[in-house]
Amino acid sequence: MSSSLSVYVHNADHLEDVERLGKNDPYTQITLNYEDKASFQKTATKKNGGKNPEWNQNLVLDNYDQTKHQNLYVEVFDEEKGVDEPIAFTSIPLRQVLDAPNHVYKGKFDLYNTDSKQKGTISLTISILQPGQSAGSGAPTATEVKGYSQIETAHQKRFKSAQNKERAADGATLAALAAAGGIASSLLGGGAKKPE
Repeated sequence: MSSSLSVYVHNADHLEDVERLGKNDPYTQITLNYEDKASFQKTATKKNGGKNPEWNQNLVLDNYDQTKHQNLYVEVFDEEKGVDEPIAFTSIPLRQVLDAPNHVYKGKFDLYNTDSKQKGTISLTISILQPGQSAGSGAPTATEVKGYSQIETAHQKRFKSAQNKERAADGATLAALAAAGGIASSLLGGGAKKPE
């Protein structure tokens, strides 16, 4: 039997505000393999969570194999009615968890935007669960340290692709609204000239 990775998502700080009206509605998703969409685990969306959301939610990734999985991939999105908007992402080397006492590591990790700029932090407690071991209930009590995170180029490309899809969806929505406004204006006589 393989191990599992327990990731307690505490909170994020200083996220970029990507919401055009109101506050971010952020959620976090994590995976050991960003190429497998089904492998992502996701927190609840924090409605109006803004730039400093708190989730305090435990997520478990099954089938963790330290010989195959070197990194934990973290992504934060703003939930939208159409396509969710990427806020920030990071890759966390799991060596720091393997080296931690009892394989439990509570860290504050830098998050990045698609331009490779540091844009906020996320606090996580990551622990390795042996077969038959379950994640504890409640918030882990380990002392938080500054964790190491990084940008992995292929993961950054995936995240940038998600950002491009969101922008294309926004553009299509705006074009549809503009067209609808033009039609409505014509129907209401807004485009007709007054006789001279």
